[in-house]
Amino acid sequence: MDSSSTANNKIAQPGHGCQSPSKATIRRRRGRLRSKEAQRLTWSSSHRPTPRPDVTLYPELSVAALNAKKDKELCLWYELRSLNSSGSGRLDLDDVFDALVPAFYSKSTLIRILEAGDKVFWDLPKYGRSYLMLRGLESVSRYLDTTQISRPVIVPDGKWPRSRKGKRAWLYASFHGSNGKANPKPISRQSIQEATSISRRQQIRYEKVVKVRRTPNFVVRQVGDRLLPVKHEVYGKNRSYWKHRRLGNSYKTPAMAAHWGMVKKVNRALMARSWNGDEARWPRRFFLTASSFVRCPERDPQCFISALPGERHIRGRHEWVAV
Repeated sequence: MDSSSTANNKIAQPGHGCQSPSKATIRRRRGRLRSKEAQRLTWSSSHRPTPRPDVTLYPELSVAALNAKKDKELCLWYELRSLNSSGSGRLDLDDVFDALVPAFYSKSTLIRILEAGDKVFWDLPKYGRSYLMLRGLESVSRYLDTTQISRPVIVPDGKWPRSRKGKRAWLYASFHGSNGKANPKPISRQSIQEATSISRRQQIRYEKVVKVRRTPNFVVRQVGDRLLPVKHEVYGKNRSYWKHRRLGNSYKTPAMAAHWGMVKKVNRALMARSWNGDEARWPRRFFLTASSFVRCPERDPQCFISALPGERHIRGRHEWVAV
């Protein structure tokens, strides 16, 4: 009886029959516990990394900033607006540094951009106050000489980058609208370069960064109930080629459509102060339906109507019927 109970007690004791850990092993275990405790305290403090905000982009402002070389200041203005959840435009400077350093900027870079955008995109603290005041959408639009703003887009969660190249790529991508835009119109590389001051090769680089999807567009003509491709002659060094006439590409970005917010109110204020408010619009060239083509009062001499998917000559591409 006594011997069996003694054996059970020996089995129940943890580590019985094993060698005791050495002093070096004990020191390593204590060091790991200290590092874990320090990491837990760091994450629980106010300096823990904040999640990446949902950044809202305005296409016309993005294009104007790229032309005026103000992309750094505008990107920071976008980020500060995403941090301003209350909508008051007032941000504590310490909270700004905690949220953006080192997730998006170094401390010296953030200070330099804040000083460069003072009195234009925001007002830095002065007269003893500890917060900065963001300038509104209308004020920034006037500074960038923008007379109208279209629907903004939202960068998907976690996609807003840290590098300047990635941010410029998203400014360029916002020019093409959101992913929910149905049947985007064709546009040539030359027209994009004139609008954004970005070269053709740089456009391709930015599209790879943001993963913009391109769709080719071709011209067809209607003969009876059939659609036939329109061909044109291209001259090479030794011979000529007949190729299908192609229009500019249409683009779709991973950005999502945002709420209109104050855009319509700001557009009315900008139109009231604009000297070009009564000027005629540009003639329209591309139409999604035949009824919209008939209703349009100002049309280009050469117009195109989108072909239905079931009537296209070649599947997998977008075709436009020449009118």
